Amino acid sequence: MFLQALRVVWFQVGVTGIFSLVVWFLSGQDQALSSFWGGACAFIPALSYQVRAQLGGSGSARDALKAQYAGESFKFVVSIVMFYLVFTNLKTLDAPIFFATYVAALMCYFVALLTDKVNSQDRKDS
Repeated sequence: MFLQALRVVWFQVGVTGIFSLVVWFLSGQDQALSSFWGGACAFIPALSYQVRAQLGGSGSARDALKAQYAGESFKFVVSIVMFYLVFTNLKTLDAPIFFATYVAALMCYFVALLTDKVNSQDRKDS
């Protein structure tokens, strides 16, 4: 389960990298930094959630649920800190590009769910 979730984080990193490179070639370095940090505001909290959720979920179902709640709370705090740091320190922030990459990285969750559903449907058919 942990490795499957990490694939989503790596997918987010890849989408962020591709978006940032495309923006760099089309608009320049400042916009590419905005794009990168938009994606980072999605994948760093996602990674922090995965790490925190894995720390205490090995016992009972109640422990696993507590670990998930703790991971989600930690992800929320990391997200707030990331947004604060980006908006206070990145002087050349291009907000539309920042949020476009942020949303694209968040959409990786839905793409992963859709592809997992298709893959599980293929396994049932065979």
